[in-house]
Amino acid sequence: MIIKELTLHNFGVYAGTNRFMFQGERPIVLIGGMNGRGKTTFLEGVLLALYGPNSFAYTESNYKTFGQYLKAYVNRNDGTLKSYVSLEFTIGPEPGETYRVMRSWSGDKIRTAEQIQVWKNGKEDEFLTENWPLYIESLMPSGLSNFFFFDGEKIAELAVEETSEQMKDSIKTLLGISVIDSLQSDLQRVVSRIEKQQTATANSEQIDKLRVERDEAAKKLAEAEEELADLKKQREKTIQKIESKREEYSAKGGDIYTQRQQLYSKRTGITSRIEALSERLVTDAASELPLLLVRHLLEKIKQKAESEHEQKLLGSTLAKLENLFTEYDNADLMDRAAIQRFIDYVRSTAEPGTGHVFAELSDSSVSKLQVLLDSQLDANRNDVLQRKLELAELQAQMDQLDNYLSVEIDEEAINQIYRKIKELEQEQIALDVKIQGKEEECRTLNGKSMAAASAFKRNLEEYIRKAEFNDDGERVLKYAHMASTILSEYTNRLQQRKVAAVADTMTECYKQLANKTSLIHHIEMDPTTLDLKYIGPDGKEVDRASLSAGEKQLMVISLLWALGRCSKKKLPVIIDTPLSRLDSAHRSSVIQTYFPQASDQTIILSTDTEIDQSYYELMRPNIGDEFTLIYNDETKSTTISSGYFPGV
Repeated sequence: MIIKELTLHNFGVYAGTNRFMFQGERPIVLIGGMNGRGKTTFLEGVLLALYGPNSFAYTESNYKTFGQYLKAYVNRNDGTLKSYVSLEFTIGPEPGETYRVMRSWSGDKIRTAEQIQVWKNGKEDEFLTENWPLYIESLMPSGLSNFFFFDGEKIAELAVEETSEQMKDSIKTLLGISVIDSLQSDLQRVVSRIEKQQTATANSEQIDKLRVERDEAAKKLAEAEEELADLKKQREKTIQKIESKREEYSAKGGDIYTQRQQLYSKRTGITSRIEALSERLVTDAASELPLLLVRHLLEKIKQKAESEHEQKLLGSTLAKLENLFTEYDNADLMDRAAIQRFIDYVRSTAEPGTGHVFAELSDSSVSKLQVLLDSQLDANRNDVLQRKLELAELQAQMDQLDNYLSVEIDEEAINQIYRKIKELEQEQIALDVKIQGKEEECRTLNGKSMAAASAFKRNLEEYIRKAEFNDDGERVLKYAHMASTILSEYTNRLQQRKVAAVADTMTECYKQLANKTSLIHHIEMDPTTLDLKYIGPDGKEVDRASLSAGEKQLMVISLLWALGRCSKKKLPVIIDTPLSRLDSAHRSSVIQTYFPQASDQTIILSTDTEIDQSYYELMRPNIGDEFTLIYNDETKSTTISSGYFPGV
């Protein structure tokens, strides 16, 4: 079942006609909206369209009558007081059969009543219109709907308590036990009445006939379900063969064969980079780099140049002094002798270097030599070392590519394996088609089985009612007790057989979601009480109180996921406030693992804080459609916009 369109007309916060159209091919539909903008109303609209007064949204509400519930959801902004919800969906393999169910009502009457219309493949169907409750119960029993349509807040609430009675009732519905329990209750009431009145019935031929029809319908359903299981096993084996052939394909060099041209292109690019680096190293060798070999000589040259510079400076100073003192005519002889001694001292200091000029470098040349020694040579050396490391890495990549490209590949063998893979894939496709057809057959047979069981029950009740006026009460009591005993034994065996499958599936779902898989080894479900037990790696039961709030919520999500899978029904999943109170450690796991696999269509109703930019990016590859609910403060109503929260 895939929802194609939901129309809400003057329903709740939605004024006028508002239409959600789902056209994406990916499994996730993301609907964003702030609190109070109509997310929960969307879920209630789907439930109302499908189930009417059997919707758990109504049965769990505080409204005394269904009419009051409908009237409360009439949006009065346009003044018409007319409301309707319309749901269009498809069933079966593409293109499948298309159904549209519409419920409409008016809020201007004292007693509000709904009108229902059903279309099949575009044509109004009177039979479905009159018998819609029976049909939808055969397709998806209302008792199972909370496995597929649920509120994240309720998950958080369920996480803090033991398995609730409501959840146990739903599990019993899934297992087919609720019908037996109902029959047991009916039998008990009959026994009580007959024990008081001791009356009996006459004719049971019709009951026997209906019993045979019920048993035959149940047998056909069981056979079809067994055939479906066999087809799924064949599909699993085919998938394993495909994986084996793909591994063989890879082992024989198939991946290299497929990617060879790409590898050649990559090699060409690496070759170009190696050549460029080699040329750069040659350039480096022709620059200042060789001076590193004579660095100690450069140091001596610098020191000699600095010394010569000082001697030159002293020489010029001495000449200047001599000129000054020659011009000084008024000094006495004593002063001249002292001054002459000073000049002689300065001359003796300058003379050792005046006759042997070694470098005779200018001041700018000395400065450049200083820069060369202090930083430039070291920088050039580091650059060359970095280029040599890069060259070595590129050469290693080149060697690896050459090893890949040198592998001898048997193209004929690879082509044979490839053809076999394609044959197996076609086989898988054919099995998928058969499985879909068989699932549709199972749905049809399930409907017939439920109808036969319902007819048997109604006639049995009538049979028993008439039996109250018959003198054969003891015989009825006998058979009632026998039936009750047999039903009890059947219930126990049925629960033991199916509960184990639910627990195993729940274990598998939990291990896919949990971060700490070592905490819980497997999950068990008591076949009588339906209480859950969490078993650790040591075989001992893990105390529920030791689990974190996030782990408890994952347990509830795992249970819902497992029950949905065990129901064997291809139905959409709608989750309101999906990450409510779920800790950040487990949000990514739920988003990446549960949402894409929950169903062929998973509709998420979220606020911008639950699924923000980072979580949105994780979901993006699996999103087919996305909408945002826009609230108008002036009209006090919500409209629909495409895209998930502009800016997110």
